[in-house]
Amino acid sequence: MVAWPLYAEQHVNREVRVGEMKVADGVNEREEDGFVSAEEVEKRVREVMETKDIRDTSFKLKQMAMAAVAEFGSSTTALTNLVHSWTSFS
Repeated sequence: MVAWPLYAEQHVNREVRVGEMKVADGVNEREEDGFVSAEEVEKRVREVMETKDIRDTSFKLKQMAMAAVAEFGSSTTALTNLVHSWTSFS
């Protein structure tokens, strides 16, 4: 993922994905006008495609998400418990 925030919470999302999660690379805007050059976009896309750490982390998060929504995964279990709590009040 190439993080290119434009407004609102996108700047926070960029920091989380680039700095904390390490699944993205952020673009640098030009100081004089705040735009991003085509060369910068190309550079960041190539870095994302070639960086093994980003691919490995993304794959690990994918596996975790798939496990969470599996039949006995944490998300499926939590949703089942929530629905059960609603139906038990009837």
